[in-house]
Amino acid sequence: MSENRAFDNFSDPKTLVTSKKQNALDIYCPQSSCKCLILRANIGTLVERPKEKLTLPKGQNKTQPSEISETSNKNEKKVTEGNNKEGNSSQLQGFWQLTDLMAFENIGFSKTIIETGVKYICCADCNTGPLGYHDTVAKEVEYLIAVDKVSYAVIQETGIEA
Repeated sequence: MSENRAFDNFSDPKTLVTSKKQNALDIYCPQSSCKCLILRANIGTLVERPKEKLTLPKGQNKTQPSEISETSNKNEKKVTEGNNKEGNSSQLQGFWQLTDLMAFENIGFSKTIIETGVKYICCADCNTGPLGYHDTVAKEVEYLIAVDKVSYAVIQETGIEA
């Protein structure tokens, strides 16, 4: 039997990452009432990207309670070592990167924001988001899920995270 645990509830967030820098656990919607599986373990690769693209444009509302974004930013923990050469680590955030849209189990997208070329990623079942984004004008095709905006599956019986 498993439960979903928010990013902030892990004492050592590095347990979420395998030695190959992939997500060690299944990733679920952050809403406790929603059990939507977003991404299976060992599919996403941990990367750091600027966090400003995850911010909704002015005048846009989140589709679900604002606590998701606010609580995760309050107690933000670093999964990576922060090897930012420019010293701008406060502007970078950890994301699970996918290069194939079909690798997701369930995911929804916003319409493309004309000014930025960004499509926001949300839960396919309850529309909670943004959980990440896809920059449609970037050279590299990548889909990014913020590590601190989702929940992770944890096996309860043995206490072992899987």
